[in-house]
Amino acid sequence: MAFYMCNCAYADNIYEAEALLRKAKTASIQDEAYEYINKARDLYLKEYDNNPLNIDVLLGLSKVNQLTGDRAEAKLYVLKAYNMNPANPLLQREMGDFFYSFQEYSTAIEYYKLALASGLLEDYETNLKTAKCFEKLGDLENAELYYKISGHVNSSSKEVKIKLNEYESSHRPDDTQELDSLKYKYLFKNRMLSEEEATEQEARDIIQKLSEDMMP
Repeated sequence: MAFYMCNCAYADNIYEAEALLRKAKTASIQDEAYEYINKARDLYLKEYDNNPLNIDVLLGLSKVNQLTGDRAEAKLYVLKAYNMNPANPLLQREMGDFFYSFQEYSTAIEYYKLALASGLLEDYETNLKTAKCFEKLGDLENAELYYKISGHVNSSSKEVKIKLNEYESSHRPDDTQELDSLKYKYLFKNRMLSEEEATEQEARDIIQKLSEDMMP
């Protein structure tokens, strides 16, 4: 999403460049993906020449270089944007995305948690990326925690439902456990609940606990 929603002269180029990057991420042919990326780069550079302090342009150029694997250039642009307003949770999340794209998951978590504490506590994408980082690092307990929060924020997410089913299955002592007598593993206490009721209540408890932990 663009940081600036206005009828500025650069708007059409920015939106077109963003659309090209989305196409690049889903392209099945590498040459086609690079064609989209290069077109997006040209549009962003054109606007960068006119306004080198435009946050949308800086983040766009960072994403272009993330997709091509140029870490130094990607960091240069995302840091320029971040340093303009380091207290902005959306920019904190962008920093997390940068480190995530280069598989630096521990550092990505630091920025995602900063973004969560700064106002994105119930943002689906931030929680989901945090869950994935913990999973990549092998910290399955925290990964499950953030998947549950993601599921609370976006209950229709198929990706999260699949993940939570995997984690729930891993908690079962054996495959012969009766499915109709599900005992949901609680992070804070154990009690018999329906699956829907347990998921809803647990997610709320988690968010409340995180809110308290993040208070200065």
